[in-house]
Amino acid sequence: MLPFDVEDQIQKALQEGKFNNLRGQGKPFTHLGTNAFEQLVKEQGFRPHFVELDTEIRAKTEIARQAVRRTYEWVMQARSGGSLDRAYAQDEWDKALRSFDQRREEINQLIQTFNLELPEPLRHLQKFPLKRDDELKQLGVTTKLG
Repeated sequence: MLPFDVEDQIQKALQEGKFNNLRGQGKPFTHLGTNAFEQLVKEQGFRPHFVELDTEIRAKTEIARQAVRRTYEWVMQARSGGSLDRAYAQDEWDKALRSFDQRREEINQLIQTFNLELPEPLRHLQKFPLKRDDELKQLGVTTKLG
């Protein structure tokens, strides 16, 4: 039970309307079954750094894959139409592969950081580094143009 003077102060504040328009007024307490810190984090939209890294890894991986796929398709289409010199086509493809490798190295650094920051209960979510040949095979492209 609250001391008498605290109860009086609460009653006075209620009568003066000081508790009107509070955030969540009239709604049930949803945080009673959860950790107060977790609830605060959820309400404020905070995301742990490893979650941000995961989002960044996924986005950068997709960009790298799309870029190399687009270049491959462009080179193959230009070569089949006879509008592109074979040596020039190979040079453009080699540039695309070097760019892909640079992006892949950056992504692999992010993956390493992600794996190190992952909390122990979530270690099963660790990511493997991207390997050039595996990625290209998944995209259906080859390193050498035929």
